[in-house]
Amino acid sequence: MSAKATCAVVITTILFAVMIGGCSKKDFNQKIVAKVNEEGISVLEVREYLGAPNGILTFESMPLEQKSNLVEQLVAVRLVVQAGRAIGIDNTVEYKDSIDKGEMAVIVDAMIRKEANDKLKLDAKEVKEEADKIKKENAGISDADATLQASKAVIERQLRQFQKDLIEISRKETNASIDNNVLEQIGKGKKISDDTVLASAGSEKILYSDVKKTIADTPMLSAFQHQKDPEMIKALISKVLEQDIVLRALKAYAAGLNVEGSEVYKTSRLNMERAIIANMMFDNVVLVPAVSDEEVVADYHRRVQMMQGDKSQVPPFESVKEQLREILKNYKRQAAFEEYVEGLRKQGKVTVNEDILKKL
Repeated sequence: MSAKATCAVVITTILFAVMIGGCSKKDFNQKIVAKVNEEGISVLEVREYLGAPNGILTFESMPLEQKSNLVEQLVAVRLVVQAGRAIGIDNTVEYKDSIDKGEMAVIVDAMIRKEANDKLKLDAKEVKEEADKIKKENAGISDADATLQASKAVIERQLRQFQKDLIEISRKETNASIDNNVLEQIGKGKKISDDTVLASAGSEKILYSDVKKTIADTPMLSAFQHQKDPEMIKALISKVLEQDIVLRALKAYAAGLNVEGSEVYKTSRLNMERAIIANMMFDNVVLVPAVSDEEVVADYHRRVQMMQGDKSQVPPFESVKEQLREILKNYKRQAAFEEYVEGLRKQGKVTVNEDILKKL
C-alpha cells in the first residue's frame, strides 16, 4: 500500500480525502508554497488560512484552481504589507496605537494556539459522525467535502472549548473578582473617584477611569455615557467589567505562562501586524472615489430590473440613493485597490511552487 493510502483514514467504504492527524507532517507544513519578493509563504500559513490550525488537515482533494486562488489572496496581502513597511506605515502613531490596542487579542490568540499545539486532535469516529450528519442535511455532497466540513466543525468545537477552559482557569488562578460593594454605591448614585478599583485579576487592576474610557471609546456604549439613572449606570458598568475582567484575567494568567516572547506569541503578533498594515493601506492608498448622480440612478434602475415579483414594493429612489452611492463608492475603492495590488505584483517577484501547491 502506498504511503498516501496508508495515511488516509478509511471508515467503512468511505475514503477520507482530507487526511487527519499524523498525516499532516510538521516538516511539510514548513515548506514554502510561494515566495513574494523572497519572503516565503509556508504550507502551514495556507492551511491555517483554510481553517486548519497547526496544519492539522490537508487539502489534496481541493481543486488546484481553488487552492491557487487562495494562495493568491495571501500573496496579495503580503505584497500590500511589504509596500506598507516600505513607506514606513509601521512607524506611524496610528499603527502603534492599533498595535497597543490589539496586544490583548494577540496574547489570547497565542494561548489558544498553545492549547491547540498541545491538545488539538481529530478523532476519526467523531469526524465520521459529523460527516454523516452533514451528508443527511446536504444531499449530493461528496464524501470529501462532507469530511472536510466535518473536520472543520470538530476543530471549531475544540477551539471554543479551549477558549472556555482558558477563561475559567485564568479567572480561578488569578482570583479575578469584581467589587460588588462599589457597584452598589454606584447604583445608589454615590460619587466614585476615578482611581477606585472596581475589579482585579492577579496584579491587573480595573479602575473606574478605565471603565469610563472604555465606554467613551466604544461607539455602541458612548451614547449611554451621560446616563442619569444610577441603576442604568451600574448595569452599564457591570457589563463592561464582565468583559474587561475576562481579558485582564487572561493577561495575568498568560504572564505566568511566559506566553510573551514564545513562538506562538510571535506568530500571533506577526499576523496582527500584517492585518493592521493591510487595513491601513486600504484606507490610505486609495482615495475615496466620486460617484455621480447619473451612476446612482443607473444602479438603481439596474437593481429594479433584476428584481423579481411585485415591483410595487420597490423603495423610492430618494430613500435609497445615498445608500447606493456608498455601495458604489466601496465597489470603486475595491476595484482601485485591486488594481494597486496588481501593480505591486508586476513590480515585484512572485513565484508559486506548483508541486507543493498540489499537495496542500
